[in-house]
Amino acid sequence: MKRSKILLTAVFSVLTLLSISCSKDGKEYAKDVVGNYDGTLVMSVSGTNYGTFDLVVNVESTSDDQVSMTIPAFGEGHMAMPELTITNIDVDKDGSTYTLEKDQFTITVNEVPYKGSVNGIVKDGKLTFTSPVIPGAMPMAVNLDFTTK
Repeated sequence: MKRSKILLTAVFSVLTLLSISCSKDGKEYAKDVVGNYDGTLVMSVSGTNYGTFDLVVNVESTSDDQVSMTIPAFGEGHMAMPELTITNIDVDKDGSTYTLEKDQFTITVNEVPYKGSVNGIVKDGKLTFTSPVIPGAMPMAVNLDFTTK
């Protein structure tokens, strides 16, 4: 009898641990926003427009609830921005709207750090996002506002 209780307790413990380790939180939204988004990016600093660029932003799934976003290089001269790939962007869903959010990132390109955040949505197959980015020691952010065509 004692042996049966010990065995039953051990089996129950193993099953409990397996169910906890294998459970998902149901947030498998990343695959729903994957794609290339053809749109317009507006670059501004302190409200002054420094250019409007037609480009394609690529979004790839990196896990069930996270994506990476690649913004191609754009601009010219002192306002040139390199290609930026922002990783570990959280994806969530509310109704038919997906939110993409990364509170803080740092990307180093050619020894220059680019610090920023990204907040966006995907609705009806269209991506819209805002990303303030501070290149190097620049005292203010370069605001990147993207809208799918």
